[in-house]
Amino acid sequence: MFKQITNLQGDEIYLMTSLWIFLIFFIVVGLMLFFMKKDYIQYMKELPFDESEPKSNHLSDSN
Repeated sequence: MFKQITNLQGDEIYLMTSLWIFLIFFIVVGLMLFFMKKDYIQYMKELPFDESEPKSNHLSDSN
């Protein structure tokens, strides 16, 4: 199996590139979540329940 990965000929380079992009993306997202401040996570968690801003009805705003 590993000989097939190291012997890249033609279109296999696109498969390996997409695999690396996929892995790098999820590693970066995981690191961002790991190092995110707990205060920011708590703020984002309670954001949908924050009623300090008035709710607007987008249907009644259109003319």
